[in-house]
Amino acid sequence: MGTEEVRLPSASSHAMVESYVSRMASQLPAHFAFATLAPWRSPQRPSRLAAPDSAPEGHWDAEVIASLASECNSLLVPCTFKTRYEKRVMKKLMEQLEPHGDFCVYVLQLLEVPGEMSREYVQAVMPRHDALLAVGANAVVLDPGDDPDRLRHKLDQERAWFEANAKRAHSMVVSNDEHFHRVLKYHHKLLWEAVPEALMPKFDPIDRNLVETRYRVGNYQLTNRFRARSGTVLLADRSESEKLVLKVYDKSICVSVEDLECIDRELRFLRDRLRHPHIVRCSSMHHSFSRVYLALEFGGMQNLHQRLHDQPGYRLDLEDAVGCAMQIAGALAYCHSRDVVHRQVSLEHIIVDDQYDKLFCRLVDFNRAACCPDSTPSVMPCGDLPCIAPEMALDESYFAKPADCWSLGVVLLEAAGGLGSMKQAVGWLERAELEPTARRIQSFFSGNGSHARALAIMGGVRSEPVLAKLSALLEPRPAARAAMGVIAQSSA
Repeated sequence: MGTEEVRLPSASSHAMVESYVSRMASQLPAHFAFATLAPWRSPQRPSRLAAPDSAPEGHWDAEVIASLASECNSLLVPCTFKTRYEKRVMKKLMEQLEPHGDFCVYVLQLLEVPGEMSREYVQAVMPRHDALLAVGANAVVLDPGDDPDRLRHKLDQERAWFEANAKRAHSMVVSNDEHFHRVLKYHHKLLWEAVPEALMPKFDPIDRNLVETRYRVGNYQLTNRFRARSGTVLLADRSESEKLVLKVYDKSICVSVEDLECIDRELRFLRDRLRHPHIVRCSSMHHSFSRVYLALEFGGMQNLHQRLHDQPGYRLDLEDAVGCAMQIAGALAYCHSRDVVHRQVSLEHIIVDDQYDKLFCRLVDFNRAACCPDSTPSVMPCGDLPCIAPEMALDESYFAKPADCWSLGVVLLEAAGGLGSMKQAVGWLERAELEPTARRIQSFFSGNGSHARALAIMGGVRSEPVLAKLSALLEPRPAARAAMGVIAQSSA
């Protein structure tokens, strides 16, 4: 009941916000400015106002923001926070305000009280309030009211509390550095020793004697560094004939239980549960006081995105493209038969190697993988454009196996048609918002002939076998999408 699937605020919510701003802007001192989450519609526009110039993306003029920040010290953002649109653009507004650190941001949560405040209404409002508290504003004022003096007093009080707490925190860190380091030490012990010991029996304990130098980790001689999408990946030799990859997790960056769980997921799936020639194996884990290392099977020096970038036309020949997709389909079918889902299949998570004049592909990065039976929906969005499934990008519950199938379809499209085929076919900007882009993708692939247009858009590629697979995988309706086992068993 927290948010509704509405792309823009309702007319009543929008009218409430504009009416509130119009009433209060002239009654508050000049150091208060206002911002709205939707474009301003009323003919009378207050002078100290920042409103987005477009919808549904939401973008505030940077010069207007800078001008308000130089003239005012507080920004008031009234909203109802009933819709996904408000949730999305509030995040964008906070990002635009980041360079103006002294600009205090106060969110005013307006209530549309239907007569007497009922228990059901409170239950609907409070999840929105909790979501607002998480956006990073200096304060969230619930039901600010129409009395400008009371509102000003409340906001001045909030600012004084914020400044006092900031000074107190800074003073504590500066004056009690020893206490601060004790807290960090306790956090490290709790996260990396107590939690794994209690909940993660496969997680190796800290080896305080593990050798870590610039050229060596334990028995591994470090020889090279991979170009990786994120984190650090090192090529290592354990013997003259054995190459491995060390995936490095730096504890100074991994600071939450969620980060720890991602490492544990990858360890359990790749070392203990999955055995398939097209899935990279984990042979061991090495745990020092400052880092965690996963020793992985060497699968090649490039991922599929890098390989495509180096190819003429940014694509593989059709035989290699289909062969690569079928190898990964086999790996995913194996996972799905054991109710394991990857959830972020992408070009970057497929490692390619040349073996006997053919590409040999392996699936990597299982840190978002999960055990998920057919009947169990997932809610955590994973992955990025262009490979993320539309239903996953729409911030809805989804079924993970069909989402993996969609992602493999994008991999095949990019490998056969050319790197960037999905983006060019559907059309989106470099920093496109995920949710509206997902809707554009759904709409595009609902049209007749869309798969053929997408495959041919970069280099005029045409192939009936490839189109048959794309049509089965890039199906906007998850329930109608082909299962991975069916794809893996189909002929090339």
